[in-house]
Amino acid sequence: MKKALLVCCIFLGITASGWAQTTATDQEPETLFQGQLTNGFYLAPSAQVSEWQGVSGFMLGGKGAWVLNKRFAVGLAGYGLTSKIHVGEVLIENQTRDAYLQVGYGGVLLEYTPQPARLVHFTFPVIIGIGGGAYTNQALGSRSANTVNYEVFITDTFFVVEPGAHAEINLAKYLRLGLGLSYRIAQGVNLPNSSDKAMSASAISMTFKFGKF
Repeated sequence: MKKALLVCCIFLGITASGWAQTTATDQEPETLFQGQLTNGFYLAPSAQVSEWQGVSGFMLGGKGAWVLNKRFAVGLAGYGLTSKIHVGEVLIENQTRDAYLQVGYGGVLLEYTPQPARLVHFTFPVIIGIGGGAYTNQALGSRSANTVNYEVFITDTFFVVEPGAHAEINLAKYLRLGLGLSYRIAQGVNLPNSSDKAMSASAISMTFKFGKF
């Protein structure tokens, strides 16, 4: 009887200990970010050179992001083409017309910076979003008799993913300069003289980041 009582007490003790540990674990769950969290942000004008339809073009854009623990950034980014890209002739309402490409894209920005405190460091951004393309009669529009002669023939939207790798230098506490390479992957392009392959290409970019890192 005494042995049975002793075994029962030991069992109850082990159960209580396990319950206490489980309760402590429930109260303090393991998390991806340990310790005190820090917050920051940045705004970043950016210029980019990339190919569209096999022709090099100049793009202007920017980024804005919330920075968590100095390493992880989540925000928005986008670019728009500013160069003249001729795509040839297209059939519009039974007429053959000369067409030029207008295009831009943007979406969610995810970025990881492993060693942000180093003078020169690397950062790895990826943009996931939507692109918009159009064929027009002029590359950027032309003025005639004080009016804008600008006609849109056809438009389209498509999916874009652009991963990259940038080298950054800390110019000042609140300013960074980055030079990087990326590759734009376009999917679902539905324009007469364009394709996914023609709208996908590598890019070289320069970015100035202003903010609290």
